[in-house]
Parts: sequence; structure tokens; C-alpha cells
Amino acid sequence: MPEKQLKGDLVPVKEITAMLVGSLYRLYADHYDGANFHRFQSDLYEKDWALLFRAGSNDEVVGFSTQMVMKVEVEGKRMKVLFSGDTIIHPDYWGSQALVHAWCRLAGEIKANDPSLPLYWFLISKGYRTYLYLPFFFHRFYPNRSAATPAFEQALIHILARLKYPDSYDSSTGLIRHQTSHDRLKDELDVTLRRLHNPHVAFFRKINPRYAIGDELVCVAELSAENMRSTAKRHFETGLHGCTKKLAGSPS
Repeated sequence: MPEKQLKGDLVPVKEITAMLVGSLYRLYADHYDGANFHRFQSDLYEKDWALLFRAGSNDEVVGFSTQMVMKVEVEGKRMKVLFSGDTIIHPDYWGSQALVHAWCRLAGEIKANDPSLPLYWFLISKGYRTYLYLPFFFHRFYPNRSAATPAFEQALIHILARLKYPDSYDSSTGLIRHQTSHDRLKDELDVTLRRLHNPHVAFFRKINPRYAIGDELVCVAELSAENMRSTAKRHFETGLHGCTKKLAGSPS
């Protein structure tokens, strides 16, 4: 679907109504097995914003991605981290780049609000589609099939994963392994096995062999113009240079 058919808005979570929460959950549960409303709601309300994507004359929400900013210190170095939570775009719109463009602009705006601090992306990959954002967006990202994870980024992965998932993080594998049934992409939407010719997909499956039952791979990448590729870099710089005020809903 052409991107022009989707309209994206950055909405502070505190402004999302209970009715809209229900609509977002139904969209999510339609595409993920193991979804749980109370867990979904809790995850949503801890975030700062939701990127909402609408289509059609009735402004139906056909996609969203929840986002929050964290502040951590690694080896004496203070930094900000953009953490991406639950994300789904209806399969009818998988060809759209609206999510990519809006998210990159948001990352640039966050960087502009505190340019002196390094900014990293923290995401947990439920499947190969999420993981592929890394090689598409970045020159350096971890885990990476082409390079061992440097000590600093490995320490960052451990700190973030233990902070967010203290009871589920397996530091020996870099995976979040939930103790109970957890969200996983419905089988009919998972085409991983048909994409194994892609070396990044094959690598993801190798290091997260149980992704289909809900294991999630912890990943990081620095959010900087120098580290970002082509379209992602362009939209990041749009946010970076176009931001003139503090983001609504941003933590102090």
C-alpha cells in the first residue's frame, strides 16, 4: 500500500482513551497468539507515546507502535535509550514505509531534545521482520552476524534486559524467555522459513530458534546520523533539525 494512504500521529499515552486502548488491543490480538489484555494495557501505560497510523475516510487505526525513553548509565557513561514496545501494522499495509519514517523522525526529535547524550535503540525482536530493521537502518547494530558484540554494547544489552525483564532474561543467550505463554506472531503471518536465503533472517533464526513460541532477542543500535542508512538517516535528520520544542509526553 502506498504510504500516502496512512496518516501517522504521535500521541502521548496519557491521552489515549479506554475505547482506543480496546481498539489497539483487538488489532494486536488479531495478529498475535498468546496476547493478554491486562499485559497489553500494562505495557502500553508504561510507555511515553504511541505512534498511531490511520487509513480510510473513517480514520480507522490500522497500526501502532509504543515508545518510551529510558535513562541509564553504562561503564560510567550516561545515555538515553528509545525503547520500542508492542508494534503491529495490518498486513494490508505492510508495503507502507509510514512507520519507518515516523519512527525515525521521532528518534531525531528525541536526540535534538538532549543532543549531548548518546541515544540508543533498545528493541526485543519477536520475529525476523523486527530484526531486519537493524540491517536496513544501521551500519552498526548488535547482535550482528558479521561482528561480535563489543563489550560496551554487550554491557548495555545486559543492563537494559535485566532492568525491563529481570525474571525472564537469559544472559547466556541474549534472549527473553517468558515463564508463561507469551505473544507470538500467528503462524499464517510468519514467513520466516521462506526468507532463509536472507543471511540476516538465517542468523536471527539461528540465535533465536524458539522465536515461534515467544522467545525474544534483545538488540541495540546507536541512534545517530553517522550510524544510520539512507532513508532512515534522512528522516532522523528531519526530526533532529526540525525539532524546536520539548516533545509532549516526554519524561523530564
